[in-house]
Amino acid sequence: MRQCTLSRWFVALLLVAGSFVLGSCQPTVLGPTTPSGYRVVLPEASQAVRSHPLALTVRISDAAGKPVDEVLVRFHIPETWAARAQVDPPTVATRQGQATTTFRARAAGQMVVQITVEDRTADIPITVVGDAPRF
Repeated sequence: MRQCTLSRWFVALLLVAGSFVLGSCQPTVLGPTTPSGYRVVLPEASQAVRSHPLALTVRISDAAGKPVDEVLVRFHIPETWAARAQVDPPTVATRQGQATTTFRARAAGQMVVQITVEDRTADIPITVVGDAPRF
């Protein structure tokens, strides 16, 4: 009887843990934005190697889920990290619903890129590691 109870708790624990893992795989979505009602899918937290480019892509769709062109997306490095990192270009208009910039850091550490679409802003954490190992 006790083994059956422990087995049920174990299965329940596995189900809860699995839902957390699967739930964490979902992309971060902002929106709807004002005034246009866009749905903004943000890049996930990332890891980059110092001095190597990292592409950051934002996807934007309308309320029906269709990609939207010519929406301005602003990528910004806060002052705390501005001397150690950059994004280029800082403002991108979407094409086929996507806007991509390139992040590059001159130093290792934890950094943030702020992404703004209309009235919504979100922080994307980026961990920058030292130089890539050489073999």
